[in-house]
Amino acid sequence: MKYEISMRSDAEPLNLYDYPRYYEIAFSYRDIRKEVDVMEECIRCFSKIPVRRVLDLACGPAPHLEEFARRGYEYVGLDINKSMLDYAGRKARAIGIKAIFVKADMKNFALGKPVDFAFTMLGSLYVKTTEDILNHLNSVAKALKPGGLYLLDWCINFQWGEALEPQSWTIEEQGVKIEVLFTSEIVNRAAQLCRNKIAVNVNDHGKNLYLETIEVSRVIFPQEFLLLLEKSGKFEFIGWWNNWNLEEPIDGVERVSRPITLIRRL
Repeated sequence: MKYEISMRSDAEPLNLYDYPRYYEIAFSYRDIRKEVDVMEECIRCFSKIPVRRVLDLACGPAPHLEEFARRGYEYVGLDINKSMLDYAGRKARAIGIKAIFVKADMKNFALGKPVDFAFTMLGSLYVKTTEDILNHLNSVAKALKPGGLYLLDWCINFQWGEALEPQSWTIEEQGVKIEVLFTSEIVNRAAQLCRNKIAVNVNDHGKNLYLETIEVSRVIFPQEFLLLLEKSGKFEFIGWWNNWNLEEPIDGVERVSRPITLIRRL
């Protein structure tokens, strides 16, 4: 798939995160109801407290908002991008949901009222250093009641021995066609840093737009993550599973696909 920027060669590409509707369509291949089903199964099996209030970290356009609200949960979304939060807020108001949205950096944040369950989706753990990871865990610990769970989707790297192959897909919704290319490259092996790029071609009823976002983030390996949990002293490890399936623990699979990791607040 070839991507070209339809603007002056010296101009900066438009930021995908500033176009939340297109971002939402680009990642709408997910089964949101099924994901919330799995999160509820985690809660039933492993939470030590009743869950009524959930925190979506790096919430973006808040794709889980309506499903959680439909099931009777209070929703809190946290993101650093104002466009995403504004969009999510408009969505909540349009469907009559009372949700709370917080503009903050996930590495260092505080909530006025604690939550019972927290989650981060699609590898959106935006950290660059070991200190960042520990700060994030500390912030989540302050926001999460003891006995509550934190679920991380695609945030731990179980595929460290595999080539970083590009991924591409196309989605059409209500006259909007979106082509997506995701690439990842190692930029610093010693610091475990990768540059992840999402490039998007949009055709919105004949209007063409090129958007992209680039994030340099820290790769977190499984045993390293366990050591960091121990160092934080705020969480206990519950388990990790393949492809959002609690019947498929990571330890028993040959090829990992979209792993989830579950920890519990001490």
